[in-house]
Amino acid sequence: MKVRFFKPFDELSGKEEIDLDLKRPMPVKELLGIIAEKVPSFKPYLRKEKDEILNYFVVLVRGDEILKLQDVIYDGDMIKILPPISGG
Repeated sequence: MKVRFFKPFDELSGKEEIDLDLKRPMPVKELLGIIAEKVPSFKPYLRKEKDEILNYFVVLVRGDEILKLQDVIYDGDMIKILPPISGG
């Protein structure tokens, strides 16, 4: 599985992309924990409040489907992590 970081997370992590080998399907929340272990500079963005991850970023998969923390991802998925999107 490929995980792509978009600005500013590519600069914070020092990487545009990482490869992960998932042994099984897992929820997004669990994947984010694995990413934080591989990319320690990403860990501050996973702060928890009442056991929930704060919304510092958006996780996209399967095209541009926005995922929730409980959604399941699979080894062949391409994950994109980017800041929240707002219109105006």
